[in-house]
Amino acid sequence: MTAHGERDEIDAPLAEQVAYYSARAHEYSETAIPDLPIDDLTRGRDAAIKALGEFRPTGDVLELACGPGTWTPLLLRHADSLTAVDASPEMIELARTTVPAGRVRFVHADVFGWEPDRRYDVVFFGFWLSHVPLERFENFWSLVDRCLRANGRVAFVDDAYGRLRS
Repeated sequence: MTAHGERDEIDAPLAEQVAYYSARAHEYSETAIPDLPIDDLTRGRDAAIKALGEFRPTGDVLELACGPGTWTPLLLRHADSLTAVDASPEMIELARTTVPAGRVRFVHADVFGWEPDRRYDVVFFGFWLSHVPLERFENFWSLVDRCLRANGRVAFVDDAYGRLRS
């Protein structure tokens, strides 16, 4: 253990996640869930897109852990402004290619060490909650709360596919 003790034990898996996603950024979208039948993947994505459209993420929107920009263009359909945060610079570069230049403010930061510089009408994250260590779960939701304006809304997409395979 180091001077930080338990925190280092929690931070190590998070650092591994960032390294993993940075290394796989160039292929991630094509290989993220290789064992899932394409029909299931398409059905799930279509349902999530429909639900997000019905949710209508309007106003100032924050996307946490934006990854390769899978959800970023969909959020822009309704958002007045969009801020997208991710810990992997490689993923941010991919996300930049999914949207017109200048439409999104990208922030390279570890979600657990980042503090918002403003509040948002909507906070969204896709396939991130399943990556949050249980030891950080409460702190993560506190961050989400600090990011939201009064009457702000939260939307997220996630799955249990990885856990079901084990």
